[in-house]
Amino acid sequence: MARAAGLCEMEAGFRRRCSRPAEHGDHFYPWSKGGSTSLQNFVAACARCNRAKGARIPSPGQQERIERRRRDYFMPEGSVSVGERQPLR
Repeated sequence: MARAAGLCEMEAGFRRRCSRPAEHGDHFYPWSKGGSTSLQNFVAACARCNRAKGARIPSPGQQERIERRRRDYFMPEGSVSVGERQPLR
């Protein structure tokens, strides 16, 4: 939550970052679909965006836009990548 400055990282209208406070930690790539529980797969989300996303897999475009926006607020040494799946067994 701290690395997102306490704000939701999901998209609001017109592909902009949501401006509401982050209240949830969301698996960007859903856990129920094989997403890992890791910092790379963690996205800070407000309750509204988290409920709206549900267990859907975000599009590659959504992933790319979050990574692009993260460059503005992540520390230079921090990874901006988002989404990670568990290895297949």
